[in-house]
Amino acid sequence: METQIQENANRALSFMHRLQTDGLLRAIDVQLGGWVYQQQLLSQPQVPNLVVTGSRTTHAESMALLACMVSYEFGRGHICLNLDEWDLFESLSLRFLFKRQPKLQQDYGEWLESLKSCDWQQVCRDSLLVTLDPKLADLGSSAPQPLVLENRRIYLNRYWQYESQVAEQLRQRAEPLALSSLQIKQLTQTLNRLFSRDYGYLWDKLCDTLSSQIQRQQWVCEMLDVQLDRMASETTLDWAAIDTALTQAKTVDDLQVLDFLVPQSVCLNWQKVAAAVALTRRFAVISGGPGTGKTTTVAKLLAALIEQSLGESDPTQVKVPTIKLVAPTGKAAARLTESIGNAIDQLPIAPQVKALLPAQSSTIHRLLGARPNTVAYKYNRTNPLHVDILVVDEASMVDLPMMFRLLEALPKQARLILLGDKDQLSSVEAGAILGDICRFSEVGYQANYLHTLATLTQFDTLPCATQGSSIADSLCMLQKSYRFHARSGIGQLAKAMNAGDAQQMQRTWQQGFNDITLHPFYPDTAVSAADGQASTSIADAPLTQKQIRPQLLALLVQGFQAYCNGLSGGVSEKSKTEMEQKARDVLNAFASTRLLCAVRDGEFGVQGMNDAIEKALTQKRLIQPIDNAQWYVGKPIMISQNDASLGLHNGDIGMCLLDESEEVARLRVYFEMPDGRIKGILPSRIPSHQLAFAMTIHKSQGSEFEHTVLLLPVKLNPILTRELIYTGVTRAKSRLDLFANPQVLAQGVTIKTKRTSGLSEKLIKN
Repeated sequence: METQIQENANRALSFMHRLQTDGLLRAIDVQLGGWVYQQQLLSQPQVPNLVVTGSRTTHAESMALLACMVSYEFGRGHICLNLDEWDLFESLSLRFLFKRQPKLQQDYGEWLESLKSCDWQQVCRDSLLVTLDPKLADLGSSAPQPLVLENRRIYLNRYWQYESQVAEQLRQRAEPLALSSLQIKQLTQTLNRLFSRDYGYLWDKLCDTLSSQIQRQQWVCEMLDVQLDRMASETTLDWAAIDTALTQAKTVDDLQVLDFLVPQSVCLNWQKVAAAVALTRRFAVISGGPGTGKTTTVAKLLAALIEQSLGESDPTQVKVPTIKLVAPTGKAAARLTESIGNAIDQLPIAPQVKALLPAQSSTIHRLLGARPNTVAYKYNRTNPLHVDILVVDEASMVDLPMMFRLLEALPKQARLILLGDKDQLSSVEAGAILGDICRFSEVGYQANYLHTLATLTQFDTLPCATQGSSIADSLCMLQKSYRFHARSGIGQLAKAMNAGDAQQMQRTWQQGFNDITLHPFYPDTAVSAADGQASTSIADAPLTQKQIRPQLLALLVQGFQAYCNGLSGGVSEKSKTEMEQKARDVLNAFASTRLLCAVRDGEFGVQGMNDAIEKALTQKRLIQPIDNAQWYVGKPIMISQNDASLGLHNGDIGMCLLDESEEVARLRVYFEMPDGRIKGILPSRIPSHQLAFAMTIHKSQGSEFEHTVLLLPVKLNPILTRELIYTGVTRAKSRLDLFANPQVLAQGVTIKTKRTSGLSEKLIKN
């Protein structure tokens, strides 16, 4: 019997090594499993063996496999392994593997089938390597248990700590601030001024379009955010008087009468609500899709906070808050700098207030004081940041460890405002922080807090929660896109995809929008003309993967021609300023078009397409790479390894140009830094990088392109999800060309990503 048990143990370890060889498990997954196996034998040699479906298996073997799988799931983005939902066969796609490798099933199938009846929670309870009381899980102890079991979720100890402390910090910051009646009155006046109605759009509609009364009513509801379905039963609007005001208006100022005919109480401007939420607590989340005005909202919010500090009745209490703006990547930070600057310029505020608003943003790494060759940051719990208000843009990209470090370094009294799109891809690393927090977005606001919000905004149509929480009260979802109007195919397509509605998506392609085009293609072995339904939004005939490639490359060559044309212009007077301006112009031209791929490898992956585009541009003599030379004028690169000493981070885009500002011209790679500066670096100093004509959709987060070309795999791939496709589509500002197999696209938007964690549950814990 002992021999059989030992064989089973060896079988468990050999199974893990076998999957590592096949590329399914990472080395670190297998190493953890092997370490746990050895430690389990050393610490508890007498633990009874398990009997599962008549087969005897060792406790150490079970713990080894479980630890390996926790690590494996973590590598897939899950913070923990939920024992109620986890299925070993589904997690590892074992049935698919068995079909491909019959020998694998022959060697391990019976043993793996026997584990289906294993009580994994009991396995954890019987092990000294698992903390059963999370309160005792202490990272600071000399030998903390590597695993934590909580509510039938099993974690790696460190990440249980991260999750728990993030939840605790957010719960504390989510509590409402105590505001005096005078403060509420002042904030109400400030919000009314900052979010006053602009009747210019409505006036333009009235002047430019012959309209019916019904159309004019629709314009009023759209522009003023009238909530007809939420109005109190006793509330009515005098539509006859409203229409008279519209038809008799001679100037835009004549429309001011609508302030009385359509009172604020029947409207609901979510931007104003978001600002009110963030003004009344130390933690707030403002989530919304592209063009919903997240940056505009936060600019007005920051102006209100500065005005509030300057308006203190007690001069000794006047303290201008220190405000920091950050984003996860350099590109996102640069875009935030640009967009916040544009928003500030439009604000109806005093010059002294405008001067106090932040004009620059940085990366989170730079804010925390990243140091070369170490994972430690300058700012932490013992050396907190000097900041009163921290705004984090593109918060969906922030992973759990980074959120932990950010909160750890944030002073207790500081405000934290997260901006992002909850429907985008989650962070590359483990966790889905923004998604977990926004899980309560449909709850509504608690009654007491609803009264405060109604007073501040003067809206009576806010949703009320039957069972709310402080976290839910900290959220606001912006729901109106100011970029994508009703005639925007990009906006309509994103909406259909976000709803997982493949039929509505297909109808959108057929409506003739001029800003979107579907280029259908199929595997080389099968083309179905039935799917190539003719319309102005769908390219003519369906093609094979091989046939579509020249069409794709021709479109990209056309898109990249503008930046290539800017490469030849010289610098007249060897001016560094002039050279930097040239670099900025070329970088901006290059950023107008980008190919986004779902996958990295293969002919239609990032690597294959980068090589193909470079070759196509060379054949057109738009760029001229030198034989065997790594660098050439016009080579675009993307950094793939952080270099704190240079201020470069993973995902930063650079352009190789001939620096003509010096006596001896030489190549430099130019980057736009998060603060808007242009920085030129010698090629020899550039860290690990790759060509940047094409990038993965993951890498495109935080960026926008006037013309986005999106390329999806011809066959269904596990990476294809609703969030991935939605993120790719919403990178397009003005034009989208989507190359995809229609069946794969339709299936992909129905597959919603799920990342396992316990954060949402911890956020509302009493």
